[in-house]
Amino acid sequence: MPRQPRLPRAARPDRIAEEYRRALRPALKPLLDVLADLTRDLEREWPQPQPVRTDAERDIERLIARSADQFAKAIRAQSVTPIASKYAQATSEFQRAQLAKQAKAAVGIDIRKLTGLDRDIPQRLAAFSEENAQLITGLGARLADDVAKVVREGVAIGSRWETIAARLAERELVTESRAALIARDQVGKLFGEVNKARQQNIGVSGYVWRTANDNRVREEHEALDGDSFEWGAPPSEGHPGEAVNCRCYADPDFSELLG
Repeated sequence: MPRQPRLPRAARPDRIAEEYRRALRPALKPLLDVLADLTRDLEREWPQPQPVRTDAERDIERLIARSADQFAKAIRAQSVTPIASKYAQATSEFQRAQLAKQAKAAVGIDIRKLTGLDRDIPQRLAAFSEENAQLITGLGARLADDVAKVVREGVAIGSRWETIAARLAERELVTESRAALIARDQVGKLFGEVNKARQQNIGVSGYVWRTANDNRVREEHEALDGDSFEWGAPPSEGHPGEAVNCRCYADPDFSELLG
């Protein structure tokens, strides 16, 4: 069986992931506004050494409960779904171009003209949009839990308000960091998923594992670099892109199409 030439290196969708992260920032604003409002309210209620407020803890619990409901409702799925849909489409088009470049080098055909290349892809993109909307809206519940823990710990040990305020400010950074991780991880996963689907749609049954080739690659993924696998028989690590924040990708094995 003819051996395929070394394929052009597929580019990673890092730019799309970064643009997606930036596009999500306005969607996070209502959530962070709730955090800011709660911080101001807590400052007024926070127990002070002189005089001792015996009702402060009860009032603080009331604020925590009220804000939990506000956090849960702050981000609406309807505001996130169109953003996710836009970047799902961008990721899909980017991946198609990478695969087309590799197929042209290996077998000399333009796969973009093949019937069935995008079979089931629209459904995958729609699922991505819905799942991402749920992940982003879920940040509200996570922030509510974080805030409740910080405040209750502060009350329990008698922390000064300045200490609690600083810890609450950190929750904003943590929330933005979580959203950034979602953007990177989900774009990478979608890239790998549509790469797998399109390869199988054109009759490619196997691939060669490739890493991002830098010092951020997991050791276990570094060990897989250059190894061949079947789409129907993934290694223990799963297929490239399936692990959280995995930046590896699958080079298609066109050997069967060259025979």
